[in-house]
Amino acid sequence: MGNEGYASSLVPWRGMLLYLVLGVAWVFAGDVLLAHWVTDPALLTRFQTWKGWGYVALTSGLAWWLLRRMRRAEKVRMAMAQELTQIVRHAPAGFARVALDGRFLWANTRLCDLLGAEPVQTLSLNFRDVMIAQDPDWAASQLERLLAGEIDHYVGERHCLRLDNGRRVPVLCTVTLAPEVGDEPAHLVCVVQDLDEIKAARAALQRSEARQRLAATVVDNTMEGVVVTDAHSRILSVNAAFTRLLGYTEEELLGKTPRVFKSGRHDKAFYEAMWSALTETGYWQGEIWNRRKNGEIFPEHMSLSAVRDPAGEITHYVCMFTDISEEKAQQRQLEYLAHNDPLTGLSNRTWFGHQLELAVQEAQGSGEHIAVLLLNLDRFKDVNDSYGHATGDEVLKHIARQVQSALRPGDVLGRMAGDELAVVARNLRHADGAAAVARHLIRAVAEPWRSPDGLEVVAGVSVGICMFPEHAGTTELLLQGAHAAVYGAKARGRGAWCFFHEAMTQAARERLELESRLRLALAQGHLQMYYQPQIDIATGRIQGAEALVRWNDPQEGLISPARFIPVAETSGVIGPLGEWVVREVCRQGQQWREAGLPPLNLALNVSPRQFHLTDLAGCTAAALQASGFPAALLELEITESALAERTEEARQVLVRLRELGVRIAVDDFGTGYSSLAQLKRFPIDVLKIDQGFIRDIPQSEDDMAISAAIIAMGHSMGLSVLAEGVETEGQLAFLRERGCDSYQGYLCSRPVPADEFVALLRAQAESAATEQG
Repeated sequence: MGNEGYASSLVPWRGMLLYLVLGVAWVFAGDVLLAHWVTDPALLTRFQTWKGWGYVALTSGLAWWLLRRMRRAEKVRMAMAQELTQIVRHAPAGFARVALDGRFLWANTRLCDLLGAEPVQTLSLNFRDVMIAQDPDWAASQLERLLAGEIDHYVGERHCLRLDNGRRVPVLCTVTLAPEVGDEPAHLVCVVQDLDEIKAARAALQRSEARQRLAATVVDNTMEGVVVTDAHSRILSVNAAFTRLLGYTEEELLGKTPRVFKSGRHDKAFYEAMWSALTETGYWQGEIWNRRKNGEIFPEHMSLSAVRDPAGEITHYVCMFTDISEEKAQQRQLEYLAHNDPLTGLSNRTWFGHQLELAVQEAQGSGEHIAVLLLNLDRFKDVNDSYGHATGDEVLKHIARQVQSALRPGDVLGRMAGDELAVVARNLRHADGAAAVARHLIRAVAEPWRSPDGLEVVAGVSVGICMFPEHAGTTELLLQGAHAAVYGAKARGRGAWCFFHEAMTQAARERLELESRLRLALAQGHLQMYYQPQIDIATGRIQGAEALVRWNDPQEGLISPARFIPVAETSGVIGPLGEWVVREVCRQGQQWREAGLPPLNLALNVSPRQFHLTDLAGCTAAALQASGFPAALLELEITESALAERTEEARQVLVRLRELGVRIAVDDFGTGYSSLAQLKRFPIDVLKIDQGFIRDIPQSEDDMAISAAIIAMGHSMGLSVLAEGVETEGQLAFLRERGCDSYQGYLCSRPVPADEFVALLRAQAESAATEQG
């Protein structure tokens, strides 16, 4: 650019003078040199001719070089001028050339937009008339100083008067002086910026900075570990949670790769699949095991994202993870509880039933004889009443160990209820073998339990025996037969055993009679619903109720549900009975709503047989439609055993109920479930902790640990947790401390008829009104 500038700045007269000087010097210097060196006139003439042509060639070359340089410089100047013109024309600020008297000489598109005028119209305007200074005197004095050369520019606020709507727009105006050049008179160059846009840009920048500060604060204070790497997986930063979870400081990890905390538990295929998903979708999440600084390997749930620039190239990776060690431990504990009794460690009722079913299937194929022996502890209630539940639990664990040690290889042991154990004795040749097993078990149970301080407790046992295939051919009938045989054994005296036999069908006849009376009671309206309040632990107020069916027989009076519900389930009456309960609860709930009572969740129990053998979803939909009761206020309680049976069919029923808007609760949770993984597949809203885990709180550490684990697991799955059978303030205090949502039990109220339940609600409302007053 220096040469071009020199050539372009060469004044014509100076060029002419330079040419003359060079020409004169060439002529005279050449003549002197030729006269000195050449004496031959002919040769001198020839050299002078060559000297003339040489001068012409030299000067022509010099002229060509100068003209070429000037042309290139002109092209550069024109390009720069065109570039500057485009910048000014399309700049986001307004530009104008203004005569010293204020006339517009030229204005770019942005300035015309600010004025709301066409370019041609703008040239007829006066700058001072449409760009009104806030302080005219100051603006005039600044202009005088600019023209006098005291300053090179000045900046001031003005109001741009729009021609299209008359609105005044605040602007910031920068004025400079362009001096006279050739025929171009001196003029002003004005740059106009919309102050509203400047303020909006500043506000946007401040908001962006605030968001960045907020994001940084969130990352620094989140409970999740966060690590940011570059595109080559070199660590750039980690947050405080990361250093707490892994034990490394940020300085120890900067510049390193995440391989430093690789656990070694995953193979190459795992990482290849992870990076493949990250490359294809830009995101990966899942469970992974990593290693802390102290060498401990732990599980975490990790989300890994790729950050791309506008061109689509990966610039960073962001990893967020949560330590799920406690969650895994809870899952293992709940998986254990799903199959095992928490006190004795034996198979629970559900898992024992599954094991018995497998044994029956194998026996059907092989012709094997098996026996189900039900062991019912004699007077075990006296042990609890005399020595306390803690001692009773120790005695029960002792008995479980004794029975387990007395079993033969291949036999199966489980806990069926509080004081009942069951054994599957396999590979028997005849009934005498089952009797021998029973006698052996009775002797094992008779071994006394001794406490550390010398207390000795002896418990007896009665054994009922049901043989396959002699007495029953299915799992259910084998258990029923063994249960019936236990009563025969107890009738013979303590510590006896008894085979199931036909004489025990007397109980079946009694059940048939009760079934007939139950059908009549259902037809004649002898059934009624009782309601037990469900209390919100946080507020202490009634939030709903569990509806419980009662049978008020004209001759016998109130008949316990424990007596007629099993009959209804085995006889098929449970279907119409369950439908009546659903209709009655919806009718009663709607009646309370119309009476002005506050909205209440009404929960009702669904029998496993009703759940599987009737159209529960269709019945519920019909009841809701007929009554007008909102589906969101109806809650159906399904037992774990119902869900464990035909799980896919159960899930489909629950999905249909959820589509209606009905809430779903798992009743008696914790008493046994086949698979925790299956539980997560069901659309569940509430977990109800079985009262068996509440009864001995706070005396039983095991029950407290189980209840706390269920509450934590329920909340982690987004479920509400309700405790059943709460009878003492100590139990309620424990549940409140552990964050349980609600409870029901005799501590608040027994189940009461509808009118008495309404009285409880009105008393609560009056109490609340009094407190507010």
